[in-house]
Amino acid sequence: MAMDLCIDGESIVDEADFHARIRDASGVDWYGGSLDALFDLLVAVVDPPIAIRLRHAAAARLKVGARFDRILTVILDAIALRGGTAITLVLES
Repeated sequence: MAMDLCIDGESIVDEADFHARIRDASGVDWYGGSLDALFDLLVAVVDPPIAIRLRHAAAARLKVGARFDRILTVILDAIALRGGTAITLVLES
């Protein structure tokens, strides 16, 4: 199962909302909505290709706060672990 996720940062309410959108896009109902669960989802649950596009990323950063940086770090760690083009991340401000 591949995943194609586009999140508009202007419509994000908080971190829980961000994780709910990931749950919906992945189709994994048991996704736990935490940073650890996000990493597991990206490296071991969802088959590539995984495409993540964050529109208005700066707006999402304002709403989620410093935790947004941690979310991005987790995504980048998953990209580094999977290598190649298994996961793509596009940030648009």
